[in-house]
Amino acid sequence: MFWTKFKLKNSIYLCSIFFIASACSGDDLTENNVVKQVETAKETLSEEEKIIRQVENILDINAAENYDIQIQYKHIDPDTLKDALILVNRKEFGHQKAKNTNTERFFESTGHTGLYNFVFLKLGGSDKLITTAPVGSNADYPLTVEFLELTSKAHKDFIVEYRVRNSLHRNYYTVRKDKMFLTFSCPVFDSIGAPKPVAYDIVHTDSEVRIAKDIALYDGRIKDYNPDEIENINFYTPKEIIRDGGLYVFFIFDDKKMKYVTPM
Repeated sequence: MFWTKFKLKNSIYLCSIFFIASACSGDDLTENNVVKQVETAKETLSEEEKIIRQVENILDINAAENYDIQIQYKHIDPDTLKDALILVNRKEFGHQKAKNTNTERFFESTGHTGLYNFVFLKLGGSDKLITTAPVGSNADYPLTVEFLELTSKAHKDFIVEYRVRNSLHRNYYTVRKDKMFLTFSCPVFDSIGAPKPVAYDIVHTDSEVRIAKDIALYDGRIKDYNPDEIENINFYTPKEIIRDGGLYVFFIFDDKKMKYVTPM
């Protein structure tokens, strides 16, 4: 589910003014009536509107900023309630910050890389947002997400993909109780624009001895890759990555560390 924050927030603000004005218009209404009207306005906020307010408070987003927010609902933890995964992109803020600090040339040289993409989680039945470290990545491109069964059959893990200059990377996350863990990070491809870019065929394999699946990276190549046809190396999307060699590296899940590690 995608939301445009700016329009939605203004509608909430106007709604609040309407309730307050209505409450104050009658001479027979007391101060308590005004408070009750305002509380009613707050209680009528949708779940998405409440999430947006929480995100703005956590990130200290002011009323003038325009930003992107995605809210997707999935069964992530073992209960029967749907959980909300929230992805936030502050492209406008990142560019404005570079302009205000006179660092626009440096910002451009890094492929507009900075801490302007965020991941939040709200478990079903909870009023609290679970936070994690911001994702250092290209501010121009919002995060993308894929859900999968990986570390446990009772939990739904998720992969967040992000761009850093002419490369694409993945973060793997899982949830236990009220904590979100970054279990693994890896590149998908790198050096786009070069004659021979780096690419990996990433496979999640069942284990004969572990509940969690293993992660294997194989040497790969990009199908029909032609650097002369690429318009923007920072936003290149390959047709397909094909395995083109042997195993590059292999990881297993350590449930004590809540991390994927290389076997000893």
